[in-house]
Amino acid sequence: MTDSTSPKVPGAPPAPPARSKRGQAPNSGRRRNRRADEYGEYDNQYDGEYDDEEEEPVNLMEETPETVVGEKVVVKGNLAFETLLRIDGKVEGTLDCDGGNLIIGQTGTLVGNVEKMKNMLVDGTVIGDISVEKLELHAEAMVYGNITCQTLFLDHNTKVVGKLNVHPLAPQEIDAEGNIKGGASDKKGKKDKKKAEEEEEEEEGGDEE
Repeated sequence: MTDSTSPKVPGAPPAPPARSKRGQAPNSGRRRNRRADEYGEYDNQYDGEYDDEEEEPVNLMEETPETVVGEKVVVKGNLAFETLLRIDGKVEGTLDCDGGNLIIGQTGTLVGNVEKMKNMLVDGTVIGDISVEKLELHAEAMVYGNITCQTLFLDHNTKVVGKLNVHPLAPQEIDAEGNIKGGASDKKGKKDKKKAEEEEEEEEGGDEE
């Protein structure tokens, strides 16, 4: 019986491994699986650079205030702070903070406007206009003024006396068609309306002649 294996020639390179009927070298499947195992640990490590991740909501009640106006304290004038102010007493005047957060406690009263702040939680009384990104009005809240914000939460017993301007494009105002007031669409609409009125007046003048 003859040996079908080719005789070894001194100095010749090793023969390639035999291939299966499908044209794959032996153990190639195991090699691919091993490589997949090696790189599989990186599959879930995508940093999400191009994903639009929603910002995690802020719970102001769990935050530590930078400044607290006590229940029996009355402040009149300009009050400046950087991150979070809690009012349990009474403040009459201007709050100086760009992008900060504000809490009005149940015993707190603010007489003045709120502008350019990020998050605001009201459980007391505000006499003035409010313009923030997110506003929460809890059960005891009373607001006497206009409200402008992108997100609004209202408890059932909340009292609001004023106008609401609540939408994702706030503080800009939008019309009934969803166009920004004062924007390009609004200006074009006003221009077209004026032109139509002028043409109508010309037509009426021609009919009278």
